[in-house]
Amino acid sequence: MYFPLRFGVLFIASLLLSACTSTVTTRSPGTFEAAAIDPAPELGNLAWWQLRFKLSWPPGEAPDFSEHLLLAEQVLLPLLMEHQQSFPLWRFHRRAGRDTSGHQFSLIFLTDDNTAAEIGRSIDGDDLLAWLKQRKMLEKTSLKRRGAEELARLEETSDRNWPMDIQRSWPWFIMGASASWLTQVQQISQRGGLSDSATYSQLHEHYRKVNSEMNAQWRDFGQHAYFHHLSALYGYQPVKIRSSELKTF
Repeated sequence: MYFPLRFGVLFIASLLLSACTSTVTTRSPGTFEAAAIDPAPELGNLAWWQLRFKLSWPPGEAPDFSEHLLLAEQVLLPLLMEHQQSFPLWRFHRRAGRDTSGHQFSLIFLTDDNTAAEIGRSIDGDDLLAWLKQRKMLEKTSLKRRGAEELARLEETSDRNWPMDIQRSWPWFIMGASASWLTQVQQISQRGGLSDSATYSQLHEHYRKVNSEMNAQWRDFGQHAYFHHLSALYGYQPVKIRSSELKTF
């Protein structure tokens, strides 16, 4: 009995040490290239799904949006590079509110049940997500079908106050914007020189710096790079804007 008992103790100890490791292997899956856009996907057996990451948000503190960038590059970028051919449409969603939903980062995507199940298994077995949960950055992850209907409608995740023409065309706009945002994250991150192995504080500090540079670029160039050229696309026609001292759109 002595040998099996000793072996069992050593095995359990090794598992505990693995779970408590102070560093994590970072991921660099290659340069992201968005798949070709299908302007009229065959919805057939497809449905909208939402992969949610609920982040810890201590009372009295501002939400740390740099954590979204960490999840985007380290967790969702590898998934997108593997599965985006099975996603006719996809996008990111970011939110933080003092309500039951709280602070969340999501990937919303259109796919079939088998692909969704495969993604669910990948998320459940993701070592990095488990590592982040141990460090209390993440509260939970969830993958659920969107909408009451079994199969997809193009407008399912659009705002129902919009005209149907916008509801049904908007998913392509927001997918392109999401792909652009993700590419920007990756380009800035690669310049930051994240090492192959990082502690929790090093990982956080890296993405805080990336987020800071993203915010600066948005502040200084967003009006011309995005608003001006979107306005040009619509022939410089007037648009109703909510006005305040600090402009938000």
